[in-house]
Amino acid sequence: MEMDAAAGCMQCPGGGGGVCDGPRVGQQRGGGALQEDGKFFPKLLSHIFDILSFRKVVAELKVGKTSPTMCFVCKFGVALLQHFVETEKPKEEIAHIAYTICSTLKLDSDRVCAGIIDLFQDEMMYIFQRTMLGPQEVCGVLMGNECARITSPLHNWTVPLTPLPKPPVQKVLEPLKGSPVLRVLHLSDTHLDPYYMEGSNADCKELMCCRIADGPAPTPSQAAGKWGDYRNCDTPLRTLENMLRHITSKHRIDYVIWTGDIPPHDVWNTTKAEQVRLLHLVSKILAKHLPGTPVYPALGNHESARINSFPQPEVTGKFSIQWLHEEVTKAWGRWLPVDAQRTLREGMYYAVRINPSLRLLSLNMNYCNSQNWWMLLNSTDPGHELEWLVHQLQDAELRGEKVHIIGHIPPGHSDCLPVWSANYYRIINRFENTVAGQFFGHSHLDELEVFYGEDQRPTSVAYIGPSVTSYDGVNPSYRIYTVDGSYPKSSSAVLDHETYYLNLTEANLWNRPTWRMSYSARREYGMHSLQPDQWDKLLDRFQVDDALFQKFVRHLYHLSDFPREECTGECKQETLCRMRTARSHDSSFCNW
Repeated sequence: MEMDAAAGCMQCPGGGGGVCDGPRVGQQRGGGALQEDGKFFPKLLSHIFDILSFRKVVAELKVGKTSPTMCFVCKFGVALLQHFVETEKPKEEIAHIAYTICSTLKLDSDRVCAGIIDLFQDEMMYIFQRTMLGPQEVCGVLMGNECARITSPLHNWTVPLTPLPKPPVQKVLEPLKGSPVLRVLHLSDTHLDPYYMEGSNADCKELMCCRIADGPAPTPSQAAGKWGDYRNCDTPLRTLENMLRHITSKHRIDYVIWTGDIPPHDVWNTTKAEQVRLLHLVSKILAKHLPGTPVYPALGNHESARINSFPQPEVTGKFSIQWLHEEVTKAWGRWLPVDAQRTLREGMYYAVRINPSLRLLSLNMNYCNSQNWWMLLNSTDPGHELEWLVHQLQDAELRGEKVHIIGHIPPGHSDCLPVWSANYYRIINRFENTVAGQFFGHSHLDELEVFYGEDQRPTSVAYIGPSVTSYDGVNPSYRIYTVDGSYPKSSSAVLDHETYYLNLTEANLWNRPTWRMSYSARREYGMHSLQPDQWDKLLDRFQVDDALFQKFVRHLYHLSDFPREECTGECKQETLCRMRTARSHDSSFCNW
């Protein structure tokens, strides 16, 4: 067998059909029937992964990298599942085969494999019984044109822009000395773990550790620290509250942007009741420590009862997500006006006015989430969110207002559907004068994405805030933006940002959590401003000044002590390319 790199499909000797062709997976070949029991498929998949390099597949899966290998794995898996659905194999048998594959390939522990399959089996069967897409198009929707061209109008769509022409580009001027500024706190990926336990096993070989259920650590080096751990562990309650006490005692904050992911990473063990409890718990903690300070949240991909499961608003019955719409509105309504609560309840996005010249738009980025399998039924502007975004930006443009946009998954991230991302990119470039800032999370890293126009001119920048959680291999962090303040003709531009971190090694060793400033963007990188063209020039400098780039890499991981290989060669090029990719799965602006 050999790999057809162009199609991303395993070809049989002699030019036979590939296993990516869908229902043909179960056909006879070589004179014998293809066995369909729970023992054959794990062996087949294990053999295929041996050919493809299992470690490479797992590494690419973790970072969402699109390659011929990943396209093949996607198409093979989808073809297999669709074959089972079309031949009406019982759900229990499919679940057993999936469990055996997960366990045999050691994708995680047996209990994690069993838990995830139990959580998702009904939803996956429902979706794959109804999707009109074959394996090629499913993987094209999820992974972009590198896997397959999409022809279905449900997944190849364009949101209409305003009929008004784009105004001439306005140069953003530095404010006069002494002009008022806003101080904006950015919290992202809090991932509170209420079951974190100091001294528990931090090396449990599962998706998540450091919990009561993991038991005591076998050795001192495997023990979870008091204030957190660099391994697969989330945020202890004491660390979250210590950070908030530090912030309120040291900083003047005008408002907070909180860009999603509240629960821990125990994705095999989630329940609706526990997700609701954590939503309200963390919201109350923020309200307690930041009394009188507005908090503007955005929904993360972990907030549902099943990670990444966010059906379209029109889905009713057993799989309806309306329960989360209601609970989010209850938890966050304390900070939002009535009109914002209405759209939050309908689609989990909203608009608020920060001051007379600045409005903030919070997006539900799960409508772009490529791991949200509900999008396979119809990805056309779910919840009419992008249509609403165009309306908000056009209204702001006509009123001479500026807009800040917050969300969870960055639009250029591989986890964002290519068609949604491409539409968002067009919208941002059309309203270049109006969009003064974009703020996201999700990656847990301290990074950014630069947008470019058709003339390759930098048009906008999206800041990706560092995570509060240390999962995995980073220090707990938060950021404060200095924004041009409220006065006539204010640009509402980000003037600088300062990032703060807690060194977990020191905190656990001395039991003294000390939050320090990591860096100021302007001072650290010698930037005249934080306008898009300046970030573009900085990326050019990273290309030729490796010492400066390595400094950036240290900040990328929040000055973590967690051991990593040096980022050179391919790692460096991929890192720089990622920051020029604000349109997912499109590296057009990378300097290869």
